Amino acid sequence: MDRQFRNVLGLFALSLIAAGVAWAASGRERSLAIYPAQNIPLRFDHAQHLEAGADCVTCHETVTKSESPKDRNLPAHPECETCHDIEDAQKGKKTDPPASCGTCHPGFDPTVRKAPAKLDLPSGNLHFTHKVHLAKKVECVTCHGDMTKVTLATRQQLPKMATCFECHDGKQASNECKACHVTQASGRLQLTFASGILRPMQGNPLGLDHGPRFEFNHGTRASVARQTCTQCHADSYCQQCHDALQKPLSVHPNDFITLHPLQARTDAARCESCHRLQSFCAACHERVGVGMDADQSLRPRNVKVHPDYTTWVQTPGPQHHGIVASRDIRQCAACHREETCVSCHSERSLRQQVNPHPNGFSSSCKKLAAANDRACLKCHTETSLVQKGCR
Repeated sequence: MDRQFRNVLGLFALSLIAAGVAWAASGRERSLAIYPAQNIPLRFDHAQHLEAGADCVTCHETVTKSESPKDRNLPAHPECETCHDIEDAQKGKKTDPPASCGTCHPGFDPTVRKAPAKLDLPSGNLHFTHKVHLAKKVECVTCHGDMTKVTLATRQQLPKMATCFECHDGKQASNECKACHVTQASGRLQLTFASGILRPMQGNPLGLDHGPRFEFNHGTRASVARQTCTQCHADSYCQQCHDALQKPLSVHPNDFITLHPLQARTDAARCESCHRLQSFCAACHERVGVGMDADQSLRPRNVKVHPDYTTWVQTPGPQHHGIVASRDIRQCAACHREETCVSCHSERSLRQQVNPHPNGFSSSCKKLAAANDRACLKCHTETSLVQKGCR
């Protein structure tokens, strides 16, 4: 059993390593949302053609007038026949360079099929014009790399955003996202395409890698680069997680309900960035029997939250609830509502009336009440405030 468990654990570890390697490799890949997957059933060698004296425009002449990424700027038979005598090859003659169908279409036999397999080259989901870039003297190698080392060109020879930013720096050319990316009617970027979802990848020049840990560390980036975030996301998108109605399960670890008191005590402000004490914490604690107003039948009998009643309520000292509340009243608010305090500390209380104010408070109460008497009226009536000299 131990041996079997070790084998399973080993396989699991290998799968994690493989996943990590795959993710790391994605930093060198092109986004499928921008450049959809291709199928190119061809045999071709760019390096060989460039060495033979051909240049880019020899085969891709239409790029000089191309104003859209939907344009198909690939050579057809007429361009190839500049050097390859396809007509003679079809007659069975020997040609140099080779010009038979199998030269470029591996495995194709015209006697069996009438047409070779079609290329599947979906257009990029971008705004782009070759014509403008060529007019600005941008060299082909700038965007497509050194083709003297490339055989069959694929989507790997298409430019990444870091390359675009070399010119699109806000001075030489616009660096706004919508200058290149497709937008919706709202003006925000379109994120979902048939080929994939647009997400910043590893190595993107904005440093916004939306990898597996991004939901944990995106807050810092969002606080300093909110305008960048709003290019893609509306406030309603953020609220899906941040309104505390439904929290993604990946944010908290397993069994967090058991572990959360420690984090709530040490970093309550972090909890409150998503959860409201009175509407979330207190309500949940009442449902599980921890809150003061919880049903008696739900209260755990083996858990003691506060010291004994005498120490906690009656005897002044470091463990008295008033001292604890003055140190961190947010702890109290996690289980107790305002009504809990008022049940003892209000002059309207039928239970008991304990004055929560320190000695000498009456000398400053008039000034405080004049500034804002809403807090006073939680426990006192208008008449009592006048009688106490606070009006």
